[in-house]
Amino acid sequence: MRTLTTRVKAILGVFVLAATAFVAVSVTQSGEAEAAGCLDSTNQHGFDLPSNSLRYPSSGYLRTTSRCQDINLRGNPWYDQNVRAIKVCFRTAGCQDRWTNVAGSSWYEIATNVKDGTDYYLRFYSYGKWSGGVAD
Repeated sequence: MRTLTTRVKAILGVFVLAATAFVAVSVTQSGEAEAAGCLDSTNQHGFDLPSNSLRYPSSGYLRTTSRCQDINLRGNPWYDQNVRAIKVCFRTAGCQDRWTNVAGSSWYEIATNVKDGTDYYLRFYSYGKWSGGVAD
């Protein structure tokens, strides 16, 4: 009887893992489709970080739009060799715990599931001139 119970548990575990994997794939695919609309040129804006600053914008805040659920960031191709550690700081919730390394002109999702109309700024780990783009 004990062997039968163990086999039943093992079989149920396989079904649960398979179902979880299917859901994860579905979420990723819909997220990619949404990101493609979010990252189109009408929703992007470029920025330049001065070499003596750790914050963009230097004062005030950026505000998320209804076009994206996430805050996405990429570097300017001229800075492909310049990896920067960046995190998002929210007006009401403070800064993220983790840093995201951004290198080159690929898009990086640096904050997820952010509500529309949320005020934030970008916090850089180290000084140095940098140029990039943000889609929010």
